[in-house]
Amino acid sequence: MRGSTIAAVATCTLLAITGCANSEEAPTTATAAGAANMAGLDKGTAGACTVAYDATHGQNGRDLDLATAKQIVIYGKTAKSTIVTAATDVLSTVVARAQAAAGNPDEDVLTAEVGTAILKVQTVCQDTDAVKASITTPSTGGEGASAEATSTTDSKVN
Repeated sequence: MRGSTIAAVATCTLLAITGCANSEEAPTTATAAGAANMAGLDKGTAGACTVAYDATHGQNGRDLDLATAKQIVIYGKTAKSTIVTAATDVLSTVVARAQAAAGNPDEDVLTAEVGTAILKVQTVCQDTDAVKASITTPSTGGEGASAEATSTTDSKVN
């Protein structure tokens, strides 16, 4: 318990020092640049990254809180980027733990963990090249598909 409390206090202090928790002075060019980087992303990936960006910069009524985390998770469930999906899966787990702790002594610590998990999603989203490279598309079995794996599986069954 002591370690979790120290981690939560350290996280909150770091956010306050860096100004990520509630920055009112974010330049509008950052938003425009962020929108340009979202080009070519699927709706779920772009949505999760945009909401995480807004939360870390205190824009559009979003903050490092449970309500915003839930929005990110909703977008993350439909994201095609594997790294964004992984980050939002972690966020989803943290949100569930924080909600379960409502009214308990650990509530503040777990709420701070939600903010940290949102920051992790934002960090993942900052590397747009990696996000774009991690976008998966379902295989249609077209050009480049191998029938070898299927025939190997079939021969083991017989």
